[in-house]
Amino acid sequence: MKKLYLIDWSWYLYRAYYAFPEMPDKDGHNTNVVYWFFRMILKLFHDKPDYFVIARDAPTKTHRHEVYPEYKANRVKAPDDFKAQIPIVQDLVRKLNIANLVVPGYEADDIIASIVKKQKQDPKILCNIFSADKDLKQLLDDNVIFTDPSKWTVYNTKDFVQEFLFQPENILDYLALVGDSADNIKWVPGIWPKWASTLIQKYQNIENIYEQIEEISGWIKEKLLEWKEEAFKSKDLISLLNVPEIDFVNIEDYKFDIDFNKYQDILIKEQNFVSMEKALNELKNKFQMPQQSTLF
Repeated sequence: MKKLYLIDWSWYLYRAYYAFPEMPDKDGHNTNVVYWFFRMILKLFHDKPDYFVIARDAPTKTHRHEVYPEYKANRVKAPDDFKAQIPIVQDLVRKLNIANLVVPGYEADDIIASIVKKQKQDPKILCNIFSADKDLKQLLDDNVIFTDPSKWTVYNTKDFVQEFLFQPENILDYLALVGDSADNIKWVPGIWPKWASTLIQKYQNIENIYEQIEEISGWIKEKLLEWKEEAFKSKDLISLLNVPEIDFVNIEDYKFDIDFNKYQDILIKEQNFVSMEKALNELKNKFQMPQQSTLF
């Protein structure tokens, strides 16, 4: 089975900045985002994926900001030395011929979801999503797995059900009840994760919950009725959008290939990341190892 790796651009950028110390260059400019972004990407290359694509958030506001101005408004403004490194990473990704997609009006999650929905129809391709965004777990199925790089934990459908006790496609309804602080998505006050999980296990989605609200009693019913509008708004905000442009992209455009000479010239010589040379050589040696044949 061929492997398609889908990378959440923002997670890797923020991880590179906040998880590692500053790396000033000879002019005193911080380069930790540039350096550690590519160090983490090189680590993924060790798996020899057949297809590899980075999904990027649109730089402008999206549909979600239009319907809910408070969307992600709780996030701290990115530091200047972080923002200054983003164009450099973008330029290097382009120079190194790493497939990446950005579509005006859409977020990286929407792009990843659209690619997965298109490609999971092919049983010969395994999609692996690299992100910490919980809402992307709704895409899990037989040909889709989810890797949380913050914990390096891999989820399949079975793992998800064991943790949440309901099916992956219902995580949006669960989050509509408990909220998502990362995106400033409101919750239904009083409906803690345990209660939300119980409701989703029984009713599957919030539409069914409200259609059968008379079966629910006490303060839980009162809170659900009081926050009904917010619950549906939250679900709408975290629902992944279809990106029409993805229909016109061929999977071969994501085909993984690495030119080690180019990586050497750009990352080691041009960017002067001398300490990255060992990691690059280890990767090169792995790719040059002959494939082991099997007797069966």
